[in-house]
Amino acid sequence: MKTDYFPDLVGQHAVKKKLSFYLDAFEKTGMCPFLNLIGAKGLGKTEFAKAFAKNLSNNDGDRRAFLELNCSTIKNNEAFFEQIFLPLIADNEITILFDECHALPKDLTMAFLTIFNTEKNARKTFEWNEMTFEFNFKKQTFIFATTESDKIFAPLKDRLTTIDFEPYNTNELAEIVKLCAPEVEFGEGCVEMVATTIRNNARSAVKRAKEISLYCGAKENYHFSIENFKELSDSVGILPLGISYTEKQILETLHECGSATLTGLAAKLGLSKTALQRDHELYLLGKNLMEIDGKRKITAQGRGVVEKIAK
Repeated sequence: MKTDYFPDLVGQHAVKKKLSFYLDAFEKTGMCPFLNLIGAKGLGKTEFAKAFAKNLSNNDGDRRAFLELNCSTIKNNEAFFEQIFLPLIADNEITILFDECHALPKDLTMAFLTIFNTEKNARKTFEWNEMTFEFNFKKQTFIFATTESDKIFAPLKDRLTTIDFEPYNTNELAEIVKLCAPEVEFGEGCVEMVATTIRNNARSAVKRAKEISLYCGAKENYHFSIENFKELSDSVGILPLGISYTEKQILETLHECGSATLTGLAAKLGLSKTALQRDHELYLLGKNLMEIDGKRKITAQGRGVVEKIAK
């Protein structure tokens, strides 16, 4: 039994524990449940799926092939069965990741209801368009991933095993930055300050590490101090707590006018109400920078951020 299947991935301890259990079981049974990786963008769902797949071996001991599909590009049953399943999956030992599975076409969702209703059977046949397709779940492992689990057809979701991803804390983000910029020597307290400007996800930490590497390369000096980070932040527009320029505008607007309705704020910023709520307000609410009490209002912490930026 392997003790660490994910040595190169930081954080997500509950995810690692659950996935490790299924990998241990796979070594004995040759079967995996149909996994559904759920979490916001940038939390590492794809990287964990790839790492999970690397630990699945064929009958001859070789690593299985891995196929990543974006569900928004699959038009219908015909596209899946004729263009993907027959040439790439059928009779092969392979792991398939269906990314953004909430975007599966309706007819394929209905097909999957039948296919993944296995009742512990290792094989399943599915008939479509006068053809019979055979699924062998000892050869084929199916993983799903989504940022919007509420949009997955409920009966299909019930057939999948949920793996929930959590936001990263600042210590984990700092560790990711250091791992992704190994050539950089961080000064005292610097990487911790960097971590406070990252939006709680691994993808943002990787991007920040690349910015720091580019800065150090341009300076031909790989010692990176707090003063260096302040200079970099000024150059590329890194704001406190990782807020975006649009979120800065939201806070400044609320700071000036005291409060605003959703419709009024969206109109003032030139955003749709959906985009404002989904892409910006959720983050600002999570960081306690604004609140909603009938109207949108800035918090004391939000005012502090606005004042800090203005200095």
